[in-house]
Parts: sequence; structure tokens; C-alpha cells
Amino acid sequence: MPRLTSSERLLEVARVATEDFGRLGYRGTKTADVAARAGMSTGALFTYVESKEALFHLVFLHWFGMSAERPPVLPVPTPGPGETLAVIEAGLRDVQLPRIRAALAEEEPADVAEELREIVAERYALIEHYWPLLAVIERCAVEMPELESAWFDMARAGSFEQLGSYLERRMAAGLLRPMPDPEVAARIVTETLSWFGWHRHEGRDSALYKDETVRRTVIEFICAALVPEARPAGHAAGGTP
Repeated sequence: MPRLTSSERLLEVARVATEDFGRLGYRGTKTADVAARAGMSTGALFTYVESKEALFHLVFLHWFGMSAERPPVLPVPTPGPGETLAVIEAGLRDVQLPRIRAALAEEEPADVAEELREIVAERYALIEHYWPLLAVIERCAVEMPELESAWFDMARAGSFEQLGSYLERRMAAGLLRPMPDPEVAARIVTETLSWFGWHRHEGRDSALYKDETVRRTVIEFICAALVPEARPAGHAAGGTP
């Protein structure tokens, strides 16, 4: 078996740490267990990260691409007060959803069905890619009030608000099927995407469905629920010719 480079070892440490923090939380994660699952001794682990705090910090540097942009000096040092939270907040701000932002800047799309499909697909892809990190954030937020605020009060709430605003505008224009509350509709869409793109992978259901089939079915299901059926030419709104 080929010997791993230090960069490859660091990636493996970040991968295992992501799984453990996401499953066990901050307090429940043990550096000795991370080391063992990464195939090294605890002493060897501390040649890559200085402490458990540094291990947690590494997870976010890795997922937000910061360790690739600026490879850290090893061992990754223990972060200062507020440093990890600053990395998380900056990383969440940098995660972009350009399709929905463009839609919010447009009065009326040429094809609302295609616009909605692209928006839902974009959001699904984001959740599907980042779900291991999202699991870390949600699991550890219950132990860290600052992280809880950054995620639930800002990033997550802002995501719901953005999608709710889009749905409300298109519903008001008669382009999407009206709902009693667009914000609730946005929540239904997001929770559906989250279960299939994220939570499905955490349980026994992960092997029941093929990822691409799930993705296509979820996107089409949501769009079918929100896009009105096209009326035959010559029919009025009430269906009378």
C-alpha cells in the first residue's frame, strides 16, 4: 500500500474528524478515536493538529477550501478566541446560490418552470455537497451558543427568507401555484431537499435509492407541486372556453 503524503494524511484526518463531530458532537468526539480511525497513533495525530480545538478548526478550513488555498503549517495551531467562528461565518457567507439571486433580480422569467427547476437543483446540489459539514454545524451548535446563532439565526434563516421571497413574488404574479403561506412553502421545499440530500445519508435509507434518481425525482416532484398546469389554448382562467 503506497505511503500517504502529509497532505493526504491531513485530508484523512479532516474527513474522519468531520464524521465524528457530525455524529457525536464536540464533547463526544475523542482525539484518540479520530487518530485510530485515521490509521495513526494519538501522538502522530498531534503532529497534524495541536489540539482538539485545532482539529475542529481544521474541519472548517478543509470544507471551505481554505486549507487548499493556503496549506496550513503543521501542526495546525490551536485557534484564538472567536477564530473558528470567524472562519465559519466567512465560509457560510461565501457559499453562493447565484441562480436564485438572479431570479430575484428579474421581474418575469421567460420560463418559470425551468427557472424553478434550476433554483431547486442548485439548492439540492449545495446540500448534497455540504451535508457532512452541515451535520457538524447542527450537531455541535447545541453545545456552542455562538455557532447556534451563526447558523440558525443568520445563515439558515437567511436561506429560508431568500427562497420565501422568490416564491412569494412568483405566486403574486400568478406564475406559481398560490399557497396560504410562501414562507411555509419555502420551508417544505428546503426540508424535503435536506432529507433527501443530507439526512438520508445518515441512516439505513442511504442505500435504498440511487443518488441521481433521488435528485431527479425530488426536483421534479417539487416543481410539479408549485408550477400550475398549462391551460389549453383558448381556455379562460376558470376553464371555460
